[in-house]
Amino acid sequence: MKPHVMADIEKNLREIARAKGLKLSDIAARMGTTVSNLLTSVKGNPTVSKIQGIAEALGVGVSDLLTLRPESAQGLVVIDGKTWQIARPSNAVVQIPTYNRFDVLRGDVRFFIARAVEETKGSCLMGLVETMELFCLLHDPCNEMFHLSLCYGEGQTKTYPYDKMEYCSWKDDVAVWDVQQVTEEIIGDLEGAVPAMLRQE
Repeated sequence: MKPHVMADIEKNLREIARAKGLKLSDIAARMGTTVSNLLTSVKGNPTVSKIQGIAEALGVGVSDLLTLRPESAQGLVVIDGKTWQIARPSNAVVQIPTYNRFDVLRGDVRFFIARAVEETKGSCLMGLVETMELFCLLHDPCNEMFHLSLCYGEGQTKTYPYDKMEYCSWKDDVAVWDVQQVTEEIIGDLEGAVPAMLRQE
């Protein structure tokens, strides 16, 4: 049983273009390249930025380009520099969910934070947004902090710290997390850091 299947990007590119009434030359022109270079770029192991560029030229989401049935993909995994889509759950790989709607992402972040502040051990929530930004939200109970790290498709990273003393209320002279305040701040930073295309729900 194979837990992951390599996406056939060239096949999906051709089928999506055909369905939209576009020629490969139209897609290549939108990207400022030739048909030959376009097809060469999707063979082997295309870069994340190349996949994103092709998806934008097609006017579709990255998940549509990786699989013509986006609902069947459970996420992505990178092994030895190759990007694979997860077709079914597997204990052999780390599952990183792909988000293409902010309302789902917001719900998962709210649930994670509410649970994390009640635990004494560290935990994290990871995900990949459809535009290929990877995020990791880490709860560090020892230092009483959350950390949000973002890794962009071109390799740039950004980290936001959230200290309990800045997001707390006081009960009997004891600082407790203001869960609503820190949650809204984290969601705001996460949504503000990725392209506006995902704001449509």
